[in-house]
Amino acid sequence: MLNELREAVRKVPFEPFWIELSSGTEIPIPHPDHVWVRERRAVIEDDRGTIHILSPLHITRIRSQPS
Repeated sequence: MLNELREAVRKVPFEPFWIELSSGTEIPIPHPDHVWVRERRAVIEDDRGTIHILSPLHITRIRSQPS
């Protein structure tokens, strides 16, 4: 799932997307600067400045439109 996330972040032109977690939480990604994909984790900063450290096991879907 981290490779899919990398591809979504690097897409040119960038298109905002949402990350859906196993908990049902949806995190909007309005800009590529909100995401740092590391070797084993993804670090997300939301619009409020909250940092989310995500394991790929909990990322269930990456999509371009909210549900």
